[in-house]
Amino acid sequence: MLVTELILAIMKTVDRQRTVSSPYHLIKGKKSGQTIQDIGYFGLYPYFGVLPKLDKKAYDQVVQGLFSQGYLLANEQVIELSEKALKLSVAPSSLNGWKYRGNENLFFSRLSLIVQTLSHVSQRVKSFDPVVSNEEVQNWVKRYLQRIQFRDLAVVQAFKKELFTTLAETDISETHKMILIERLTGFTISGLTWQQIADSKELSLLDVQLMTVEVLHGWMAVIEQSKPQLLVGLMEGIIQQSSLTETAQRTEKLFERGFNLEQIASLRQLKTSTIEDHVVELAMNDPYFNYIPFVGHEQYEAIIAESRRRKTKRLREIKEFLPEVSYFQIRLALAIRRERR
Repeated sequence: MLVTELILAIMKTVDRQRTVSSPYHLIKGKKSGQTIQDIGYFGLYPYFGVLPKLDKKAYDQVVQGLFSQGYLLANEQVIELSEKALKLSVAPSSLNGWKYRGNENLFFSRLSLIVQTLSHVSQRVKSFDPVVSNEEVQNWVKRYLQRIQFRDLAVVQAFKKELFTTLAETDISETHKMILIERLTGFTISGLTWQQIADSKELSLLDVQLMTVEVLHGWMAVIEQSKPQLLVGLMEGIIQQSSLTETAQRTEKLFERGFNLEQIASLRQLKTSTIEDHVVELAMNDPYFNYIPFVGHEQYEAIIAESRRRKTKRLREIKEFLPEVSYFQIRLALAIRRERR
């Protein structure tokens, strides 16, 4: 998937319901209430945080390109796609941003240092400058290597076999796989920079970085499923144990203890609106969430009916016809809609 395809995939989902900048916040992995809720409202889980270092100027340049190519129509309020864009089919992707939330970088750091170490061990070279300087990663890799008896050449060969076998099983293009391999450093071989790979593949820097994330997500899914003896160890601590953000998890625990919105806001020294964001996130992720204390059944039905009638998830448009309900109640109703429809 290229960056233009990523942005168009998001825009096609939120067409005429969000601003042009909304995909940027999603791709960056912004943990605001609005972005988190949009993930649930529109099913945008795969794209969350896949390019956390994306520069706004670079994003704006891509968007400008979409305008000039006729995919976007001028609209100062919301995203408005042309027929050309709406007819464009976006290929399936192995991206799974919400599940891994940037931990593919940790996985690759571990892998890079392990590959570098094993390649030197196989040549009986004991000293080298580690390609990863992070001490936490270095310490983790040291423990892992001791555990697998890395000085045994049979182990080195087994690791290499698992690496290439699982990567071959990953349903993604050979270009993706080569980008990943070319980033690795081994004995007498230095991993290529992003720019070197981009130039050799005639791709943009952003495209190469996104494709790396894409192949890592697909590969990690294969490793998670097939559980190869050596590679599966690299998945330690990689997968999020909860679908909630950390701050929402803390709020959830206080709710379970019987505290209400205002009490939790006071205890956590946060705004009540922030705790409301957490409630919406809880509802978004729990199909059995009890919403009645926050929005009555009749209010919930009215909100959902209005959303369907107007074919929108824009809060302002819904509230215009339901002035008696709060924005929080609208957000909550929309969050639980996907589990209860």
